[in-house]
Amino acid sequence: MSKMISVASGFQYSVNIGYDLNNDDKLKNFIPTKSALALLEDILLSTNSTSTERARVLIGAYGKGKSHIVLTILAMLMKRDLGLFRKTMPKIGENPRLHQIVQNYYESNNKILPVIITGSNTSLPQAFLLALQRTLSMNGLLDVMPETNYKAAAKVIERWEKEFPDTYKKLKEIIDMPVKKFVEELQNYSTEAYEKFEKIYPTLTAGSVFNPFLGFDVVDLYEEAVRGLKTKGYTGIYVIYDEFSKFLEANITEASISDTKMLQDFAEKCNRSGEKQMHLMLISHKEIANYIDKLPKQKVDGWRGVSERFKHIHLNNNFMQTYEIIESAIQKKKTIWDKFCEEYQASFGGLYQRYKKHNIFGDVAQEQVEKTVYGCYPLHPVSTFILPRLSERVAQNERTLFTFISAPGNSTLPAFLDKYEDDHFEVITPDLIYDYFEPLFKKEVYGGSIHENYILTELILEKLSDESLEKKIVKTLALVYILEQFEKLRPSKDELISIYSISYTPEEINQAIDNLIEKEYVIYLKRSNNYLRLKQTSGVDIRQKIHDLVEVQSKRITVKETLNNSNFDNYVYPSRYNNEHDMIRFFLFQFIDESEVTEDVNWKVKSENIEADGVIYGIIPHSEESIAKLKDIIVSTSNECDRFIFILPRHFSEIEDIVREFNAVSILRDNAADDKVLFDEYEVIYEDLREVISSFMRGYTRPEEYKSRYVYNGKEVLVSRKAALTELMSQICDQVYSCTPVINNEAMNKNEITPTANNSRNKIVSALLRNELEPNLGLTGSGQEVSIMRSTLIRTGVWEENDGLPRINLRPDKVEHMADVLGMIESFIVETRQNGAMNFEELYTRLTSPEYHIGLRKGLIPIYLAAVIHEYKREVIISDQYGQVQVSAELMLKINSKPNMFTLSYLDWNPEKEAFVLRLADYFSDYVVDAERGANSYDYLVSAMRRWYMALPKYARDSKTKPDGGKIRKAHLEMLKLLKQNVSGNELLFEKLPKIFGFVDFQESLADNVKLAKEFYDGYLSEAKKALCKEVKETFILPKDKDNVNKMSLSSIIKDWCESLEQAVFEQLFTDGTEKCLGLFKTITNDNDFTITRLAKLATDLRVEDWDERVKELFSSNIRKYKQTAEEYHALEENIAHEQGTSAYQISFADENGEVVTKRFDRVEGTGKGKLLHNQVTAALDSMGRSISDQEKRQILMEILKKLC
Repeated sequence: MSKMISVASGFQYSVNIGYDLNNDDKLKNFIPTKSALALLEDILLSTNSTSTERARVLIGAYGKGKSHIVLTILAMLMKRDLGLFRKTMPKIGENPRLHQIVQNYYESNNKILPVIITGSNTSLPQAFLLALQRTLSMNGLLDVMPETNYKAAAKVIERWEKEFPDTYKKLKEIIDMPVKKFVEELQNYSTEAYEKFEKIYPTLTAGSVFNPFLGFDVVDLYEEAVRGLKTKGYTGIYVIYDEFSKFLEANITEASISDTKMLQDFAEKCNRSGEKQMHLMLISHKEIANYIDKLPKQKVDGWRGVSERFKHIHLNNNFMQTYEIIESAIQKKKTIWDKFCEEYQASFGGLYQRYKKHNIFGDVAQEQVEKTVYGCYPLHPVSTFILPRLSERVAQNERTLFTFISAPGNSTLPAFLDKYEDDHFEVITPDLIYDYFEPLFKKEVYGGSIHENYILTELILEKLSDESLEKKIVKTLALVYILEQFEKLRPSKDELISIYSISYTPEEINQAIDNLIEKEYVIYLKRSNNYLRLKQTSGVDIRQKIHDLVEVQSKRITVKETLNNSNFDNYVYPSRYNNEHDMIRFFLFQFIDESEVTEDVNWKVKSENIEADGVIYGIIPHSEESIAKLKDIIVSTSNECDRFIFILPRHFSEIEDIVREFNAVSILRDNAADDKVLFDEYEVIYEDLREVISSFMRGYTRPEEYKSRYVYNGKEVLVSRKAALTELMSQICDQVYSCTPVINNEAMNKNEITPTANNSRNKIVSALLRNELEPNLGLTGSGQEVSIMRSTLIRTGVWEENDGLPRINLRPDKVEHMADVLGMIESFIVETRQNGAMNFEELYTRLTSPEYHIGLRKGLIPIYLAAVIHEYKREVIISDQYGQVQVSAELMLKINSKPNMFTLSYLDWNPEKEAFVLRLADYFSDYVVDAERGANSYDYLVSAMRRWYMALPKYARDSKTKPDGGKIRKAHLEMLKLLKQNVSGNELLFEKLPKIFGFVDFQESLADNVKLAKEFYDGYLSEAKKALCKEVKETFILPKDKDNVNKMSLSSIIKDWCESLEQAVFEQLFTDGTEKCLGLFKTITNDNDFTITRLAKLATDLRVEDWDERVKELFSSNIRKYKQTAEEYHALEENIAHEQGTSAYQISFADENGEVVTKRFDRVEGTGKGKLLHNQVTAALDSMGRSISDQEKRQILMEILKKLC
């Protein structure tokens, strides 16, 4: 056991504020940090009556000494003897301001009573009430505790027991526990017990409600208690909720909205408590916000409200102060220690020299480093660095930095000192710290990085022999990766040699590391940064697997393909240019192989399929010797290549083998997706090689690393910073895209716009394509379309309004080069007048490609194209592969997407065509849609003509002859045929129609021919009915009247014919429907149109307008048949009287005029469907039963028969 080193007496490893409030030793040994002293000052100042900051949340990780700090501050608030603060007062004395504040408090009449809340399983109100009762009880102050509703309920039960035995007996029967136990729960402020009492109270008291304290709550109760404490010499209370984070962890999902409101109200009351001082501090390991992620929104808002009402105090990570605390805790017996330091001066000196400039002490003065090395002995400096940081990340109450230093047990400082005999120089290395905190690693959140690191470490440790150096190295690496502070402590060979060189030789340490890499396969040496990384071994020789696949894949994938496909940013942006033009131009970064750089290379041809504003080529040399030659070739071939930057490394770096290995590992890793262990092994190598490749690429893309040369336009240019590279790109864009107008709309100024922006653009394009422009394009409000219109049309001067009259200005001068864009579109349209149809691909090339210096983004083109087309709306004809298409916003979108699919041609417009269109529009006015008239020049007329054609009766549309049998003019038939086809407006009006009517060239008089054709078809149905009328007259005229057929009316002829028949025929029902024809004739009027219309429907089941030639023949056939049937019946009338009654039916009924009508019909043979109908009718009648009388049933059947007759 060490006699030289001991742990300071009273350096306790845990503090419980509730139990240790009067523990003098805890106060004597407290060593305050700067943040602790700042908190003390803040709290003492809040005891001033004017303070409005009395609600706090104290936040700090386990092992930060939160409870010890608060314990000390509470002791001062209670005005404990300042002599007890042996190590605190000297620190306070170093700060005159704080020293004075402490003196002022002790000289004032202030004295604050601490109320400590602990535990996590009760409701918040109950926890606050119990803590207050316990504190008052311990301090003999129960008489100031106000009577609560809990006590009131208990007293009521006692009263029932004494004065109302029947009620008391009922209570015993209702509750499911002894009454004594129930009363105890009420006295302990059990919410559940009180709620149960409230619920049963009305059943025991004839329905009355128990409510002794109207409006009572916890906050009011505390305020009343403070009022009572004033008479006992206290000026207020300080409520401390220790381990509040445990309450949150256990109860936050169940905590009610009333709980959060109570906390909010309590905090507000504290902040406004004035001279009746109420203070509240919640002690937590994390911010409240960290606990509320998964709560419903209403509860989240409630807890945020709580958080906002508290002042948040964080215990800062001042590790230098923590080192001082460790030094003061590890006490040395001076005489023995001085002799030990002298004897092992070389060992201490070696440690100091090694770590005085090490990054672990990068924020510590050198003289402090030496003090820490000596003062924290036997902790190794790296252990001193790791211990507080690890404690902060994983510590819990039972295991912290303090417990490691002071608590008995395994793997602690006291355990080490028990075996240490002071006879040699030995340090505690990080592996012992790993052993101590290992139980906490096991408890870490499953799936978290610390837990995963622990699982991997334990799997590796199982394979290694106990107490071996390999095992210690693995544990140390595990801690380095848990901390992840590689900029201070790297997981490297050198670092491990520094840590273990006191007990082992460098050769032994190197051999142990090599064993772990080569034999056990549990450590991987990363080539990207020489870091050692723990990994699990699958038992597969992955190195051989990689080697084998590299051989197979060697020629399949090139280095440049891998680099270009790697996950890095392929685009570089000319920042200054983009900011000035409010757009995003970009250069594509592309690696190319040395073999592609030849003396005859044409860079413009090589890049023609690259869709970027410029190109940066990174050349991959094959050797150091080839770099100079490559530079000469690039300089000579890049002349007048004004959009290309070439990057050539200053020195050759071997990357090909790395790339081939990376490709092999990528494939093997993907193939091992189902084997997690094997996948993770490949993943370690994959990530390492990817970092090597990324580092190689950074040599090209980061000028500040000075690894590459830059060539532009035949000259080497100096580029030493990323900003210089982007400025060179901006200058290139200034030159190449010199005619680009500045259009301040980022939503439009790109090639691919969002669906929302597209909808807004469509509204603008549609409005521009209308015949008549509306003020402000008809747009109102502040939507995106209004913003786009202002930036693209109004601010550029393209859109003008004078006295409310809008116009499009194709020569704007508000924005430089805007006229160039519109002029390019206009010249393209005019060019088609001279050269014939041209493909839109040509226009888009002129607007977007660098050769023409405009470089317009495709998002803007539809707007400006629509603006110019509006000015040429009569002349412009747009066609796809099938012919002319109607100009619309949708068409503009299609052209923008695939300009090569559409062509533009020019139509010479003149007054003659204008007059022709207007005349036809007048003829077809009933079918013109005003909205269409406003949207286009003449397509609206074609649409109207097609509507007229569709509205024609089918008989008129389909007939090939006139109603009287004569031939229809061929031109009329051809016109209908033309309207049926999907022919463009221009082709229909100005090419095909003239040709149909025999015009060699277009003439306005063509309108007369169209008018005649229209009138012919409009009157076709009327003429058809006249022809039918003539046919019916000729069919039914009596022989004696044939010579006068043209003089007689249709009704007269029909009536004469009917009178020639026997009247019995009108009572007979026929199988061919003759009785319907007779019924119509019997009631004939002088309205010929009505008669023919009815007769046509009766004879064919179709209206005349739905006829065709075949139906016309059916009509003629049927009326002749009706005539024949009626007349033949007349010839057989004498036989009817002798027919037997069993073969025929006869019914008589009174018609609307009261006259008796008789109908007869023959019996026919029944069919299967007839039987089905008979059964259904019978069943329907039977189902009605007596709900309908037999008389009514008969009446219903007769009504049906009358209709059938």
